[in-house]
Amino acid sequence: MLTLYHNAPKQTRALDAIRKLKAYFERQGINEKEPLPNMQKIVDYCLKYPRLLRIRDSPLKYLHDPDLPYTVVHDWYIGIALDYLETSIFVLLEQWKSDYMKKRTDKKQIAQLFAKAVNDIYQCYEHTGLALSIPFPEGCALAAVELKEKVRNGSRALIKSKITYYFTDARNTFYTLTMHRIEALFKANQPSSSFAYLFSPHIMKFSGEELETKVQVFLDVLLPKLVDVFNLPDDILDNALNCEDVNDQDNAVDMNSWLMSTSSEDEDKSNDSKEALEAHIQTFSTVCEQLNNLNLTPNWTEILKEAVQKRLQSIDWEESADVSIVQIQLKWLHVLILPWLSHLIPKTDNIDTNWYNFLREKIKAEHVLYEVIYQAKIPEIFDIVLNYPDTECIIKDLHIIATKRGLLEDLRDSLMREIQSRLLHPGASAVDILQYHIDCIRSVSVIDPSCDIMESIIELIEHYLKTFRKDVTAGVVHLIRNAREYSNLQVKDDDIYVFKKSELNNEETPVDAVVVKEDKPAQLRRLQQKSKDSIAMLISACSSLKDFIKGYSDQLGHTLLSTSNYDTSEEILRLELLKRNFPPDTFLRCDIMLQDVADSRRLDTSVHLNNGVNPNVHAIIVSRKYWPGGNDEDEEDDLDDDYDMEDASNASIKLWPGQQESLEEYDQEFRKIKKSRKLKFLPTKGSIRLNLEFQSRTLTVDVSPEAATILSLFEGKEQTYSRNDIVTKVKVDKAVIVECLEFWMKMEVLELSADGHYQLIEE
Repeated sequence: MLTLYHNAPKQTRALDAIRKLKAYFERQGINEKEPLPNMQKIVDYCLKYPRLLRIRDSPLKYLHDPDLPYTVVHDWYIGIALDYLETSIFVLLEQWKSDYMKKRTDKKQIAQLFAKAVNDIYQCYEHTGLALSIPFPEGCALAAVELKEKVRNGSRALIKSKITYYFTDARNTFYTLTMHRIEALFKANQPSSSFAYLFSPHIMKFSGEELETKVQVFLDVLLPKLVDVFNLPDDILDNALNCEDVNDQDNAVDMNSWLMSTSSEDEDKSNDSKEALEAHIQTFSTVCEQLNNLNLTPNWTEILKEAVQKRLQSIDWEESADVSIVQIQLKWLHVLILPWLSHLIPKTDNIDTNWYNFLREKIKAEHVLYEVIYQAKIPEIFDIVLNYPDTECIIKDLHIIATKRGLLEDLRDSLMREIQSRLLHPGASAVDILQYHIDCIRSVSVIDPSCDIMESIIELIEHYLKTFRKDVTAGVVHLIRNAREYSNLQVKDDDIYVFKKSELNNEETPVDAVVVKEDKPAQLRRLQQKSKDSIAMLISACSSLKDFIKGYSDQLGHTLLSTSNYDTSEEILRLELLKRNFPPDTFLRCDIMLQDVADSRRLDTSVHLNNGVNPNVHAIIVSRKYWPGGNDEDEEDDLDDDYDMEDASNASIKLWPGQQESLEEYDQEFRKIKKSRKLKFLPTKGSIRLNLEFQSRTLTVDVSPEAATILSLFEGKEQTYSRNDIVTKVKVDKAVIVECLEFWMKMEVLELSADGHYQLIEE
């Protein structure tokens, strides 16, 4: 039964002290049979006469001599105290373990057994110090303050060394069960929403509604730099409590949204009365005080983490996407967990000290909640960003959590890993990547308004796009031209970012120039402004602004060439909206193409005043060097030269039967209007409207000249052609042929036979 105490073998020091004391008594002529009592005898005396503790009547009457060495007396007393405690604890824990194993499935019984065991252990702990309250004379070794401290420390260390897993498990069960008892008491007092009565009176510097308001104030905002958020000084806590701007805005959260049942609670349902619940909470407060004195306070943050995790597991995240999980769980924590916390924390006789200590633990509890929610949602960060703005509430929650917990860099790294593995690969289309890019910018700007973590994310995506993808410009043009279909591309007038001429021209700084580098804050301010404009961020993903301008202009030209009614109002609106992001005259080429269409409309109207011209033939007269396939060099627009906007492979395309005659008629009428000009038709440009009549259906479709020419080869089902046959007859690039054939197959006009020949599906 002999163990260690005070960093030395108890057996050696205690026995040595006994030997020295006996020798001293012999020299003093003390012949009493047992001048050195054991601890049981001392305890029995102190318990028998608790109010009449006198030296002359006590078993310690021979040990008050000031001449006795302090060390010898202390070693003897500590030895018998720990012997007594060790024997008592062994018996208590063995009996408790036996009872625990019988009742381990009944949490209520376990809690009762645990409370009784703690009380018994604490009584044994107090017994070891009872004799030291006897009024020994000054200078006596037993009156020394350090002896009391040694006995307390040695007793605590001994008790802690005897604690088993079963005791720890029962302790956690007891603490968790009390959470549910507090919630049950709160529910029992409904419909009242007051909860001040749940708090320990030892921390209640305030009462009633004032207390309820104070405990729901956020104390970890607007803090000075370089302060430990978990150890804030009293004055900072007072300032935070009196600051109206940091009040908890979730006070209006509906009670039904946070007062939910958990699986643990369902297991522990009982029909306890209010009195029984109040008695349990009082017992909990007493047990916590005893455990605190024994240095056996559990890690309550782990118990709270487990409780929060169970609550989060019971949440239907899809149905809760439009509410703030942080606000709901904070309300639960403030109303039901903080009272629990007020009972379990160590306390002093000073209520002010207890109050401020409670506030510090309150901050810690809130951060435990933040951490658990963060760890639950961070694995889903990619999908959360992907589904923005439907996940706006979760994004705002992550802003609160990551900012307060200092997790912005961790969130950035987690998101970048997900983007790298799930998005930046050849299987993802440029449009999909660009859409996610914009959603990412919008959501990250909410999480981190400073845009500090956004820089690295943008660099990652843009580096991939500019290095490994050739379809970025086409994707950007597609998204911007269809911006009205995407909610994330709507930009407020005040948020429009205008590119500078230096960005447009990609100007390089001369070698001998004095460069004033933009500092980090200035870069972030510019990014904050630019990130509000989704269109500008999309354009920046292109390899250069010139590439985007050329890509947009080419796409506009192809679209205008395919128009059938000269209607450019939609394109003019798109272009004017886009011009807001650029210096004047950036899209001069687009303006000229639009003007060409407007002029062509007037000329076409004049041509068709002659009823002899085919009413189905319309022309767009183009300014050669500004349209797709034209010459970009600055030279005069001479329609008499031999320049042809078509590729050589498309120059000899076979036209639709009868088409050549209609074009010649149109040209002759045009020369009458413009006597000094003549038309040079481009067979591969524009579009053709076909009215196709089959046995079972009629199909009207606008197609390219190449597609129309290919279909003209098939006059009946008996005609079949291979791909090479069609290339030979139509004399068009093979890639264009393949694209047109796929179009007709998609329209269920042509089909491909097993021998590689195409034919009509029906007459």
